[in-house]
Amino acid sequence: MWIFGRKGRSGFSACTTAEEVTCGIDGTGLTAIVTGASSGIGVETTRVLALRGVHVVMAVRNMNAGKNVKEGIVKEIPSAKIEVMELDISSITSVRKFASTFISSGLPLSLLINNAGVLVTPFMLSQDNIEMQFATNHLGHFLLTNLLLETMKKTAHESNMEGRIVNVSSSGHQLVVHEGICFDKINDESGYNSMFAYGKSKLCNILHANELARCLKEGVDITANSLHSGVIVTNILRHHSFINEHVQQDFCDYDHLLYESTNHFLFCPGYPQLFTSAQAAATTCYVALHPHVKGKNMGKEMKRKCREEYWLPIGNLTPKPLDSTPHPEPLKGPSGFSSCSTAEEVTQGIDGTGLTAIVTGASSGIGIETTRVLALRCLHVIMAVRNMDAGKNVKEAIIKEIPTAKIEVMELDLSSMESVRKFASEYNSSGLPLNLLINNAGVMGTPFMLSQDNIELQFATNHIGHFLLTNLLLETMKNTARESSIEGRIVNLASDGHRFSYREGIRFDKINDESGYSGIYAYAQSKLGNVLHANELARRLKEEGVNITANSLHPGAITTDIFRHTSIIKGVVNMIGKFVF
Repeated sequence: MWIFGRKGRSGFSACTTAEEVTCGIDGTGLTAIVTGASSGIGVETTRVLALRGVHVVMAVRNMNAGKNVKEGIVKEIPSAKIEVMELDISSITSVRKFASTFISSGLPLSLLINNAGVLVTPFMLSQDNIEMQFATNHLGHFLLTNLLLETMKKTAHESNMEGRIVNVSSSGHQLVVHEGICFDKINDESGYNSMFAYGKSKLCNILHANELARCLKEGVDITANSLHSGVIVTNILRHHSFINEHVQQDFCDYDHLLYESTNHFLFCPGYPQLFTSAQAAATTCYVALHPHVKGKNMGKEMKRKCREEYWLPIGNLTPKPLDSTPHPEPLKGPSGFSSCSTAEEVTQGIDGTGLTAIVTGASSGIGIETTRVLALRCLHVIMAVRNMDAGKNVKEAIIKEIPTAKIEVMELDLSSMESVRKFASEYNSSGLPLNLLINNAGVMGTPFMLSQDNIELQFATNHIGHFLLTNLLLETMKNTARESSIEGRIVNLASDGHRFSYREGIRFDKINDESGYSGIYAYAQSKLGNVLHANELARRLKEEGVNITANSLHPGAITTDIFRHTSIIKGVVNMIGKFVF
């Protein structure tokens, strides 16, 4: 089991579900409001609270969707007490109307779960002429909380039961401009950045909860906490149709693969970032119902999701830097290295003098670092690049750092069969040996387009180009291995994403079928091709008795230029990459 399955002091792990963290808890007599209750975490939060006997008021923007969710829950849990009320959290008028209607109903209020939100919207203003993310994620919930606070105080006093306010925030609060929340520039379209704007609104959620907790600390039996629930597939990206379509369709269709196996989808090694709603809602339900949280405003005690000592994302996030307490040493595998080990570390002490390597896609991302470290270990490296200027710049930078580096730059466009044949012909004619062939180049999630050879671009670049290149260079590799008595190695950079291909696998008869095209499925199909290529090549080389190995690998998710054909995703990845990749 991955490390994130480990239980922490809470008794739960990052894989625990909302049902599990509330098992045995009786919420009878409690009334809760859940905003954004018709989708994502809100649905599961509502279901589990109702399962535990809580009277839940679903505050939703779309009444039809809310009623459908209610019907589904009541069908599963006939005893569930659920009401649906309209609330557009981005509209001040709607917030005031909702609060007035709720207060007039005479219902008590024990739990207020500020869950609704939007993420990285293009610049737009709410009905009240406030930037949409700030209006939705922060101001609407801020006003709602203030309007309902007296009702919560009264309920806590009369029932002698603690009230709890829960702000579903995000560790994305770190994504803010250096000056923090610029209240005088909320509506400044010229300087608008959707990720910074999202981070700003989430930072406000945290500051709101922290200050509210401080104000309520004396004499009022109500706690206030903010939390980061983790990254899940929800409707939060509804304003970005392209991203929403690919994330929702391409990942949700394989929900069983993502969540029912031990191989969770990872954004960084050892840290689960893409959860089911059942897992993500665990945080909210724990903070809302669990007796261990009674009386706690956990801003200092529990700072961040998946801190090693807790392994459950609970408590107030804090906009301050984490303390300097040393974290446990990363777990090492049979190789003696961990997921945090660098390329320099895993090659420490190795002398590659006399070896020659080709690295495709060597002018960006993983290719640059692979080239640099191989050169550092004294290999003669051939950078096979699409952009010669970029390749030469990388070469110059590496030689500046490592004056002894032996590097050459050659042009290669993997998506063009003519370019592949020309490169291989020139290399074979050069008389250079070849010990290592690292098939690294790739593109991901492109819109449908054809290569120069009329082959779907991802399949052409990621698989066909490398397949042909390997075949054309194989005799040179065999000769080198035989003459040098040194093992040759072929390395295909595939991806764990190969599991998310089309249901029928590689659709050889439909490679160019635009009507059934999905950018993510097509990427996965090409990566599956990389894996199968390496496997079959390894089998054949073994049968021939050739001293060459062939392997494929998943390097992990990093910020590279692989999204260059999809500007929106590229922008998001470049913005958040340093925090989660």
